[in-house]
Parts: sequence; structure tokens; C-alpha cells
Amino acid sequence: MSDFIYSNTYIDEEQIKLSFQEIYGNDHNLIHLFNGSWGSFAFLSNHYEGFDYYETDDQITAMLGGPLLDFAGLTDLSISENEKTKAISLRYSQENMSWDNDLNGPFQFIYINKRSGEITVVTDMMSFIPAYEYSDDKCLMISSHLSLIKACKPELILDQTSVGDFVLHSIVTYPYTMYKGVYQLQPASVHQYHCEAGKQHKEPYWVPYESNAYKSLNEAAQDLKNSLDDYVKNVIADHKQVAQFISGGEDSRSISSIIRQFTRSRSFIFLDQMNREGRVAKKAAEAYGIEFNLVQRDKLHYLNILEEGSQLVGHGAQYTHAHSLGLHNKCGLSKYPAVFGGLFSDALLKGARIKKVRGIGRFPFLPQIKDKMYNPEKVKNTSALKKEIIGKIEERRKEHLSYIKEFRKESASEWFELWPSSMNLNIVNIHVNRRLFQSYEPFMSNDVVKISALVPQKWKKNRKLFHRAMQPHLKKTKWLKHGDGRLPYFPWYVNSFVQFFFWSIDLIGRKTKVSKIHPGPWGDSNNIKISEEYQEKIQSNNELYKSINQSFTFKLLNELFTGNNLRLDNQLNLLQTLHLIKLESNRNFYRDEKVES
Repeated sequence: MSDFIYSNTYIDEEQIKLSFQEIYGNDHNLIHLFNGSWGSFAFLSNHYEGFDYYETDDQITAMLGGPLLDFAGLTDLSISENEKTKAISLRYSQENMSWDNDLNGPFQFIYINKRSGEITVVTDMMSFIPAYEYSDDKCLMISSHLSLIKACKPELILDQTSVGDFVLHSIVTYPYTMYKGVYQLQPASVHQYHCEAGKQHKEPYWVPYESNAYKSLNEAAQDLKNSLDDYVKNVIADHKQVAQFISGGEDSRSISSIIRQFTRSRSFIFLDQMNREGRVAKKAAEAYGIEFNLVQRDKLHYLNILEEGSQLVGHGAQYTHAHSLGLHNKCGLSKYPAVFGGLFSDALLKGARIKKVRGIGRFPFLPQIKDKMYNPEKVKNTSALKKEIIGKIEERRKEHLSYIKEFRKESASEWFELWPSSMNLNIVNIHVNRRLFQSYEPFMSNDVVKISALVPQKWKKNRKLFHRAMQPHLKKTKWLKHGDGRLPYFPWYVNSFVQFFFWSIDLIGRKTKVSKIHPGPWGDSNNIKISEEYQEKIQSNNELYKSINQSFTFKLLNELFTGNNLRLDNQLNLLQTLHLIKLESNRNFYRDEKVES
């Protein structure tokens, strides 16, 4: 199941099919709709093998994602359509589930008891797959996609504070969403409802408590290596070939090494054209004996997918992380039993969300030092938003930080952007991939999450933990530079000298404009800024912008986009929001016409 919506009131079949089509276009599986005294339940078939829905006279069980079943030994993906869902359902009905031990990786579990009218929704350890709820005196809705709730509850209105928050930070602060009255469900929790009485109970099954549980860095590193090796091995099972994303970095090299212990792999990289990132990735693929495939994207790719990407991820999630969208069909990714990525390694293991002292970003060869004065409550400096909106955003961020401090006193500012994962703008990558093909992210496995919660920040900084764990897997590329000039096989103190030399050469090249080819994995943003297509999108949204400009200090969109009021990514966030507003208006127009006819 790629997405679902439950409602205790009737769901119109034609309307919900139209809503799913808006999200997926024609690239979707079969839509199912069940109705009963307990309410309505609509969802798409799950393309992860073994995870189709399971129904009996008493219940309906459905799953999002494709977690490993660590309790059943069902590691082979090529089994019957709903074998894994059935196994989970039976274990749950027998009250034997240990959610953080039995299901490994991103998931969402939905169980509807037809006879009692009880509904259970379980979120994964980090809400890698988020869920949302709306409730009032008469209506209860739960969904994995905000647009489905809006389609079934058209009177919902945008939260102007959330609009400003998303435009500025590319996320909406937990537990809020872009709609008033709709909230994110708590991660790592069992949520129980009744079709008539609404929410009954919420019970967390895991909390990332701050605890330095390991006696040594070596002990944690060995556990990390073993858990990653085991996860990849169990996903692969006996498949003769899988696919993976490759880059010029160390995460994909580590995954490449693990995969090649068990099977063959075909790698893909998305670039505007062959550049430094691509050349390094190709050499890494050759070193590990992996087939290399460069998939060339249009220079305006991230502008071209604005509409389709926005619809796929919905409000409040930055669509520009939909890297594979539009390119997945070229690669035939849906035909592979598993497509591996390397997402969240930086966030969970390398302290990417630990705020560093000023200068570290500009001078990456310097050792990483934590900025102990950093306060995530504060909104970035901007002249674009009105002061009252900034004040409300800061109140929400303060509220979330206080919540995190309840269980992570010393590392609250880091986990402020980690738990739930919707606070991390990069998570949209997995939101997209898991909807398009059988995506597996080893660095999102349960043991990796737990290790991240149990080690001190000093082990994450300067890649200490990651390097100690992954160094054996980096041996084949010992002398191959990272895309940023480092030698990943070696520790940070060696790379300080290596990277300084590379950084100096790179700086001279940028200043003298010796190379006109963008070196990294992302495209050159200037291509979008100066394009006629971008200016046309701005002009075409001027009128629609007036419907939400009460959050902003500028009355016209082209004025807001002038100068340094908003960076390009902030501008694209706003254009994404405006597109979805337009889509909702068209949907309401269609609904009104239908009623009149």
C-alpha cells in the first residue's frame, strides 16, 4: 500500500479515485475501497512484495512500506502477495508484537476490527512514513497523505503560520501540518481509535532516550557494521540482482561493498551531465564490480517536476528532494526486488544535525566543534515574513524543543531536527522513492536508529563512529577521493590536510571560473533562476499569491522574489504551496459542478 485514508464517515468512490490520480497520475496500482458500519477505508495496493492487504470476516490489515520481518524468517521477497501482512496481522492479534524489534525499517501498520469498530495505526520508530489525523465531534480521518484528508474534508483551511514555516524552513514544525485541525501522529507509537468515539489511546513503544550505553567507540562501531551487513543481507535474500543509487560519497561505497558480498548490483546516478561527482562514482562502481549507469536529467529538472512532485509529496514536504521522480521509469527501477539508497547516514551517524561553530561549513577541513550557544527555536533572519507570523513559528519551535528536552537534554538541538523525521527536510527522498519502487534504506534500519540514540555526540562528529564501522568496506577505494576531496578510508585528522589542499584548488577554480561544469550531484540553481520558464511560473502565480499573502510582508509575488528576500529553495517552496492551492480550487470547482448537475 502506497497511501491510505480511513474515515468514520462515507468516502465517495469517484472523488477518492480522482484524488489518488492527482497524487500518482497514471503511475499507480489498484485502488481499493472498503465500506462498513466501522467507516470507509481507501488505499492503493502495496508494490512491496508480500505486503498486499489481508482481509478476513473480522478485520482488514494493511501495510505501508516494506519492513523486514525479524520474527518470522520471511526474508525472501518473492513470496505470496500478502504473506508478510498476514504474518504481522496474526502476530498482532495474538498480542505478541514488539514493534521496534519485529519490524525493521520504515513502515505503517493499519488494522481495522470490523466487528468492534476499533482502528489501530502504528507508526515506525522515526515516522519515516508519516501519518496524519483530523477529528471533530462527528468526523475522524487518518491518512498517510494530507491531500487525501483535504479531498475528503474540503472545508479545511490553510494554517498561515504553517505556510510561513514551510516556506522558510522547508518543513512544518511537529505536530502541526499545513491545515488547521490536522496533526502529525507521534512516531514509534500505537494509536488506537474507535469509529464512533474517536481517539482512545496512544502508547509509545520506543522513545530515543539519551543514554551513553556503549563502553567504547569500537563496541558501537562493531554493532553498527554488523547491523548494516545483516539488514542488507536479509533484504537481498537469494535475489540474483538488485539496484542501488551511487554517488561520489562514502555512504554509497559502504552499501556497494555490503551488497557485493551477497549478489550483483546495478547502480544509477542522476546528473545534468558527467562531472566530478559522476567520475568519482564511476570509479567507485568499477572498484566494487558494480554496473554503472549515468542517467542524464534536464538542466531544469527540478523546475519541470514542480507540479508532479508537489502532488506526490503533498503540502509541507519539500518536493525538490524527489530526485528519482520522472527518471525512475527510464531506469526501470520498479522491476527490481530492491533498490538501495544511503539516506540518513549523515543525520543519524555523522552529526549532520549537530550545529557547528561558524566557519566549519565554509572551511570543511577544520575539525567539527559543536556550537553550544545554538538555539533552534529562533527563526532565520528574513524580511519576507510578518513579525506576528515569525513569533508564532518560534512559539511552535520552542514547544517542540521542550518536548525533545524531556528525553534528550544534552542533544536536544540535534534531535529537534531528527524526531520525528518530518523535521528533516531530506526525508522527502524516501517519501517519493517508497511510493515509486521497492526502496530500502539501510541507514534507516532499527538498529542504526537505536545506535544513533545511544552514542554520544562526540562520536558522531568528524565521522568517528561511521569511519570506524565502515572502514573495512572502504578499503577497495582507499585512494579514491570523495566528491568533496576527502579520502573516506582515512580518519578526519588525516583528511584535514588532504581536504585543505583540495579545497584550495577548488576555490581557485571557482574564483577564476576555470571549470564551467557544476561539480556536485545537484544541478546548478542558476539554470533555474535565469530561465524563462521560471519567470513564467512566477507571473502565473501572482494572482493566486494574494490568497495567502497575509503571512508575508510583500503584497505581490514578483516583489517577494526580488533581491534577497527568499533563497531559491524558499521560492520553490512557495510555488509548490501555490500549485497545491490551485489544484484544491479546481477540485472544489469540480465537486460543486457535480453537485449542481
